[in-house]
Amino acid sequence: MKKYMFFLGSLILLGACKKDTLDSSDLLVYVAGDYASTTNTVTVPFLHTPLNVSGDSAIMIAASATRNVAASVDVTFTPDTTQVSVYNTANKTSCLALPAANYKIVNTSKHTIATGNVSSDSMEIDILNPAVLTNPGGYLLPVTITTIAGQDKGVRISSNRKTVFINITYLFNNIIGAQTPLAGTLFSRTGWNVTVSNTTAGALGPAMLDGSNTTAWRSSNSSTAAKYVILNMGSSQKVSGFQLVPDYVTTTENPTQIKVSTSPDSTTWTAQGTWIGTGPATGSSAANPDIKGINFISPVQAKFYRFDITAWVSGSRAGIGELNAVQ
Repeated sequence: MKKYMFFLGSLILLGACKKDTLDSSDLLVYVAGDYASTTNTVTVPFLHTPLNVSGDSAIMIAASATRNVAASVDVTFTPDTTQVSVYNTANKTSCLALPAANYKIVNTSKHTIATGNVSSDSMEIDILNPAVLTNPGGYLLPVTITTIAGQDKGVRISSNRKTVFINITYLFNNIIGAQTPLAGTLFSRTGWNVTVSNTTAGALGPAMLDGSNTTAWRSSNSSTAAKYVILNMGSSQKVSGFQLVPDYVTTTENPTQIKVSTSPDSTTWTAQGTWIGTGPATGSSAANPDIKGINFISPVQAKFYRFDITAWVSGSRAGIGELNAVQ
């Protein structure tokens, strides 16, 4: 995995003095988060799939000063997990402290701002086993400037940027990017039923299961109302993917983004990922449909499958012509 480089110190000024002399009282040493971060956070995302985990495994933390130093300044960083609860309370988050067994600090020595306003070396923090970091709320490793030493008179640690919060985020995806429908045997739809968010008169949820490509479920004509379908397969089934026949009643209503979740009981849901697709191809029709595939990377066993439609071609309604599942 490549390194996650963090080197934004010179972009943030914290009360910098225009003077550049040894007796300046405004020389502050700090560590900065991502550009424009209001919480002084460095976000390190990891994407988990049933096959692998991808993301950047190393974070580089540099010390910065609010102006060019006139004499070198030595800075020491230390992880400070006591700040996790403070961060969660302030930001209404649910991060866990990054376990000590899941990271390694490569260079723990002091870091020197010898010239300019950024240290020439950085603290490197390596994430050791991201595959086990599966808390939906993510993980936090606060790193705090603990000591500074230097001959530049008046140098001090910034009071509001002395801690940077490294946020290891978790995202799971079990949806294949391609929308080509999977080949395979379709399930019998006997015993299936669907619950939908809302409808348009004459275009109710069961239209997705009636075997006719000329009918469709169509949501209400509201751009802000939720649009979802919950499929109850009658019993727990192992599904490789779904096939959607477009809504050919009004083709602009077809979904282009759907969040897919699964559940054994329609109460506790597991997000499988988000499908990104396109509207039906020009020239396709109910007689010759452009069937879309929502395909799982790894087959899923569940009784209930939920489809939250978050984007569609245009207008205020969303719709689906037929819904099938592939074994």
